[in-house]
Amino acid sequence: MSTAPFHRHDLVWLDPGIDAGRFVAAAEHVDCARNWVKQGRPLVVARQPEPVAGQTDPLILGFTLYSAPARKRITLRASRAAIIRHSRPLLLLDTIDHAPRSWRTGIYSLHALCAKAGAVPRVYGSLSSQAFTGAKFLDEASDLDLLLECNETTQLHALLAALEAFPVQTPRIDGEILAPTGWAVAWRELAGAIRAETPRQVLAKSDCETRLISVDQLFTHPLST
Repeated sequence: MSTAPFHRHDLVWLDPGIDAGRFVAAAEHVDCARNWVKQGRPLVVARQPEPVAGQTDPLILGFTLYSAPARKRITLRASRAAIIRHSRPLLLLDTIDHAPRSWRTGIYSLHALCAKAGAVPRVYGSLSSQAFTGAKFLDEASDLDLLLECNETTQLHALLAALEAFPVQTPRIDGEILAPTGWAVAWRELAGAIRAETPRQVLAKSDCETRLISVDQLFTHPLST
C-alpha cells in the first residue's frame, strides 16, 4: 500500500486477487469492477470527502466503461490496503503513441510551450484511459484533458496566452491549472478571470473540496492541513 498522499487524478492499481465487486455500491457494476481490476487496469482518484480524524478509508476511485453507450463511470470505495501501486497521472509525452495521429504534432508543440513556461503537462480523461486499455475512447473531435502542474516560477500569463492561441483543431485543450498551493482551476476560466477588470474569483478544486477563491489566492494561500 502506498504511503504517499493521494491527489485528484492520481492513478491507483488494486490487487487483482481481491474481489473488487465488494467496493461497488450498485449491483449492476459488480462484474465490471471485478473485470477491470483483474485486467490490471488503473483507477482514478476522485475528490474525497473531508477527512475525519483517525479515519483513512475508504478511498473514492473511478473508471469509465468505454463499451457503455454514454461512457458510464463506475465508482468504487476501496480500502487503501487493497492498493498495490500508486502514481501521478501520465506525462503528456508518454501518451503520444496512443493519441490520434492528427494530434501528435500538436502534442509536441504543447509540450514545448509548457516547458518554456515552466509547467509540467500531465494527461487525464479519455486519452489516459485509451493509453491504459488500448480501447478507443477518442476521436478526432475529442478534447485533450491536461493537468498543468505549475510552481512559483511558472510564467502563468505566458502559459495561458499560449494555450489560448493554440490551434483549436489540433487538438482542443481542456483541463486544469494545478497551483503549488494544491488548488486547481480550469485554465480557460482562469485566463478569463485574469483578463477581467472586475473582482476576480474562480471555482477552485482541491483533493477534498470545491470553492470560489480569488485569483491571488490560487498561488499564495496553501490548503490547510
